[in-house]
Amino acid sequence: MSDNLGMNEAITRRDFLNGTLLAGAGLVLGRSIQAPAISPADAWDGYGGVGDYARAHGNMYDVMTTAHRMRDGDFERKIGGATDTGEIYDLACVGGGLSGLAAAVFFQKRRTGTCVVLDNHAIFGGEAKRNEFSVDGQTVVAHQGSAIFLVPQKGGYTDSVYNLIGMDRSSFEYQACAEMPLAHSPYEEPHNYGFYFGSPFGQRPGVWVLDPWGRQLDGAPLSDAVKAEWLRTRTVINPGPRPVTEGDTISRQLDGITLEDHLMAQHQVSRETVRTFLSPVEGGGYGLGPDALSAYCNYAIETQFPEDGDETLGDQMFPDGNSGFARLMVKTLIPAAIAGPRTVDAVWQNRVQFAALDRAGQATRIRLNATVVRVVHAGNPAQAPHVVITYLKGNRLFNLKARAVVMAGGSWTTKHIVSDLPESHRAAYAQFYRSPCLMANIAVRNWRFLYKMGMSGCRWFGGLGDYLSVRKQATVGGMRSEFGPDSPTVLTIKVLFAKPGLPVAEQGSGGRTELLGTSFGQYERTFRQQFGDMFAPGGFDPRRDIAGIILNRWGHAYVNPQPGFFFGVNGQPAPRDVLRNSAHGRIAFANTDLAGAMDHRNSIREADRAVNQLIGA
Repeated sequence: MSDNLGMNEAITRRDFLNGTLLAGAGLVLGRSIQAPAISPADAWDGYGGVGDYARAHGNMYDVMTTAHRMRDGDFERKIGGATDTGEIYDLACVGGGLSGLAAAVFFQKRRTGTCVVLDNHAIFGGEAKRNEFSVDGQTVVAHQGSAIFLVPQKGGYTDSVYNLIGMDRSSFEYQACAEMPLAHSPYEEPHNYGFYFGSPFGQRPGVWVLDPWGRQLDGAPLSDAVKAEWLRTRTVINPGPRPVTEGDTISRQLDGITLEDHLMAQHQVSRETVRTFLSPVEGGGYGLGPDALSAYCNYAIETQFPEDGDETLGDQMFPDGNSGFARLMVKTLIPAAIAGPRTVDAVWQNRVQFAALDRAGQATRIRLNATVVRVVHAGNPAQAPHVVITYLKGNRLFNLKARAVVMAGGSWTTKHIVSDLPESHRAAYAQFYRSPCLMANIAVRNWRFLYKMGMSGCRWFGGLGDYLSVRKQATVGGMRSEFGPDSPTVLTIKVLFAKPGLPVAEQGSGGRTELLGTSFGQYERTFRQQFGDMFAPGGFDPRRDIAGIILNRWGHAYVNPQPGFFFGVNGQPAPRDVLRNSAHGRIAFANTDLAGAMDHRNSIREADRAVNQLIGA
């Protein structure tokens, strides 16, 4: 069976990964399976692809285990023995994702001074990273996490930021596909779309329904009553008043109820219909289903950035998601970091010059594989002359100093790292809930099997993930302009871990347990089997057609704003505002989760605010 699924193909390294199991946060070999002895890291990480990001796909095993050691206080007794580097910076950014990089850009543009960005991964970008495969001599790419952007209004905030980092176009040209209409983002459902109903609906083999909305779900193995109710989610839309600005009366009313209750009232459908058919779509941008989320989640982005978006152009996307923005920021900070001019084409295409990132004497330095384990003021926060930052690099602890610090990592780490965090801030962080995500990128040698089935994308109900699509990519950086069913591509599957009905904290922790407790080999086998079953009508052969699989595990991918998160409860301030309203001494807080909506523009805007709090506009 393993050979039939292609489990031993060389590109996936299955020859030594087969049979490996995870137990809790660690890894052990199943005693009943004869498998080569391999390291826990290899069993967790699996294949990483090629190029700059081959050793940074999601939270790698060493990143995950070091973070857990930090959370558990393992470094506390060792910090006294840290080596002092003798460095003092005007600004330190803890976290090299979009918030940390943006904070460095804003500082560099507003002040003359030195800055260091400390990141715990092997390359910058946070969730705005790419995966690269080499398939039959062609390089194909996909996003690891952060994916799309909207066309900004000329002269607006987003437009000004894009100009600051050298974003030289507001929208892209995309590949042409003569054989079939294709979307250019993962979140569209064109007419050539399919729904798959498998074993959860009593179907073996499963049943496909193509153009399900055009056909009014005809052929779906559902009762007429269930079909009618599901169709109401598209035909009965009574949203009531919509918020106009963030914090207005309607916003606060919506923040007082769950998104699930809002959808039930909006579409006049049952709770079961929402959880069975809407949950992956309506809650997907927040990691959990609508039962756990504030109803304001559905309106947050549009009220936070009303000036962005163009209906005629739709969602825009670099071939590798928003890693294009991270690379532009790094090029802005350190021109030698990526060869060539500061243009979208050159920065997207050319390789990172890692040696240029952390050179002595340059205004901004980016230090990779450096996990910050403690940040503390050198004395009373109100009078301290600087902040001491302790980080782990190469199994050694080091100290450096900074006159100001932006904590640009996520809420789940910041609350452990800042050791003199006020109780008000700790109480606020306790109200931030996070859920995991697995982004699986599956490279296929061609997608003719989908073309034969008359589909460019699909959703399924039951199994790993919920949807995938073939998309035409932006023609940047030498990307081929022609694309067809015989072209290699990457199919991206987002796996979420919602457990409707459980408290939000339990859903997140339960999902992480599942993510931590499943090996690369187990996930790979499931995906190959699932693809083999679903796409058999198109002649799909997992052994022949899958060129490689990369897993990107994000243990705390999404903030899950519960009712009251955005605007507070019972007259108490919202938890995000406690952290955003002012700096804590010489430390300010950024990251997209403080806005309550996972969007690269919030990563940037929160960084802008944090830098202003520390140094002024």
